[in-house]
Amino acid sequence: MTMKVLSGLAFGSLVALSSTAHAATLSLIGTDLSLSAQAQATPTSELFVTSFPVTATVSATEVEFPDVASLFDSSTGVPPGFASSLVDVSIDAGSDFLEIDFTNSAPFTDFATGFQNTYVFTFDSAVALDITDAVIDTNVTTLGLTGDRVTFSGNELFVNVQSLTFNTSTFARINLTAEDAMGSVVTDDPERMPVVPLPAGMPLIITAMIGLGVLSRQKKTT
Repeated sequence: MTMKVLSGLAFGSLVALSSTAHAATLSLIGTDLSLSAQAQATPTSELFVTSFPVTATVSATEVEFPDVASLFDSSTGVPPGFASSLVDVSIDAGSDFLEIDFTNSAPFTDFATGFQNTYVFTFDSAVALDITDAVIDTNVTTLGLTGDRVTFSGNELFVNVQSLTFNTSTFARINLTAEDAMGSVVTDDPERMPVVPLPAGMPLIITAMIGLGVLSRQKKTT
């Protein structure tokens, strides 16, 4: 009987942990998302904001920024060696991701080279508090992004695409992660799934269960 009670307790504890590990959810739907483009030739040279300020409400069905080339602000100028235009990508936001589609990017095939050639996404301050990180989805991303090019800070996400090559079939997806109430990372990326720790007393319970099993076998053999 003791063994049954302890086994039930251990199983119940594990079930409770599993059910609460993903209690929190992140959703950008219905919130404001702003986009700008920045260009800088060297770390110490002038920073150019090369796009008009634009803000969209994130929708589950509409593409928020379908024609990024149209956002170019010719009045601001560009760094030396940069084209006086923006690559015509479309940028779609979902509940917890951003996607960059290059279907309409021709005739361009590469981003200008410099210190930064960066898309800057500014999130609504309330939802930004839930975001802990931004991770490249390597399962679908064909643009040559690396982790050091994608930075989340405060309520802004910086995606530096300087010198990267692309074609009309290139695609990029960045997943946003959040923390639940227990401090575990909530993500769909299997490599970043949280490891749920055993409660402090669980090792002692397991040890007791093993000990009871040993004693039970000893009594049966004597």
